[in-house]
Amino acid sequence: MLEFSYKASSSSGEVSSGRLTARDERQAVAQLQRQGLIPLQIATLTGGAGENSFSVTNATPVRAQSKLVTTSKRSMPNLSDWFDKMPWRRPGVKELASFAEDLGLLLKAGVPLNRALVILVELVEKPLFSQVMENLREQVKEGSTFWGALHSHPEIFPPVFVGMVRAGESGGMLDAALGRLALYLNGIRELKEFLFGAMIYPLVLSLTTGASIILLLAFVLPKFAAIFSDMGVALPVATQVMLGCGNFMQSWWWALGGGGAAVVWGYRQFYRSPSGRLIIDRLSLRLPLFGGIFIKMDLARFFRTLGAMLASGVPILESLQVVSGVISNKILEQKVAHLQEELRQGAVISQVLAADPIFPSMAVHMVGVGEETGHLDEMLEKLAEMYDRELKVTIKALTSLFEPLVILFMGLVIGAIVVSMLMAIFSVNELGG
Repeated sequence: MLEFSYKASSSSGEVSSGRLTARDERQAVAQLQRQGLIPLQIATLTGGAGENSFSVTNATPVRAQSKLVTTSKRSMPNLSDWFDKMPWRRPGVKELASFAEDLGLLLKAGVPLNRALVILVELVEKPLFSQVMENLREQVKEGSTFWGALHSHPEIFPPVFVGMVRAGESGGMLDAALGRLALYLNGIRELKEFLFGAMIYPLVLSLTTGASIILLLAFVLPKFAAIFSDMGVALPVATQVMLGCGNFMQSWWWALGGGGAAVVWGYRQFYRSPSGRLIIDRLSLRLPLFGGIFIKMDLARFFRTLGAMLASGVPILESLQVVSGVISNKILEQKVAHLQEELRQGAVISQVLAADPIFPSMAVHMVGVGEETGHLDEMLEKLAEMYDRELKVTIKALTSLFEPLVILFMGLVIGAIVVSMLMAIFSVNELGG
């Protein structure tokens, strides 16, 4: 048996804390539920290394397999307001998903919205998000709609968040809308975490390779150059080339660094211009291998967002307006705008997608089936899951191919440097003989 500390809320919104004994965390959650309490935070006191907090699963009997991600309350740090408003201080997808899921669970259990926001303020880590939730509570207390309060913080809550909450609040199903919103955000978070994890090793390997080559050319080779210069030996061409590269990097490092910074700045300025972004986005879709990845990423984002908003009761034209804002590629964004215009004129979404070669035939057929059966939102979510799987398989294959290529490139470059130095050493030995 393990001992747990807990923090839970009653149906009236009052928060209590204490300790209990159970075999595992699921039994601890069940004990709290039998007492009519809503688990908010549970931590292991015995049976483990230190005190470990974990997520509460199946927190309410009305929503199976739900998850309430717990956080620990922190005291307000003594930081300036401008620091709290920095981008890294804002809540990310994980915090927004936890907020939507926690709030949906509390509302499902019968806790009033105003009281639920008070409870969640105590569980937020980031001070800026805590201040935002305090403001949300004040606006709701003064009679504002919840979606209207969210809309007043566009830097925190994206349009898809506000749109789904608005539809759920208008239909009297705010708790269900928040649950779907949490699933939507968690899907996006899982994909981002997979992409980030898949790119860590290739990125570290590339940086290590570049640093090793720069170290050899800029610092190691010049030491040998001074020795060969004192000997007055005629060096092989390969050695002269390597030494020239090393001397150039050592003498003109500031020009190389400034040139690299200028290229990055110029690219960003060009990409920020409307015409420049169109050119870059069009070229990115035509890149070998990577073009397919970019298309799948945006298609998965398009289908997932549209499906989630339709499932929440948002009209399709309003949903497409929001979807166009979450697509990163300008070419695809224009295609969504064209789709929206065609639907205004009475067209069918599957027919419009079929006329555009960028949408695969499988996706067009599934959308058509969803329209015929009246389950378009479910079909769109299945399409998003399908493209997520294909994207993960493609990225995994590319990273598996990229790693040996980088190692091979590093071996060839370092091998060429070593061979050039050995040739110089052999020429000195021959001269001495």
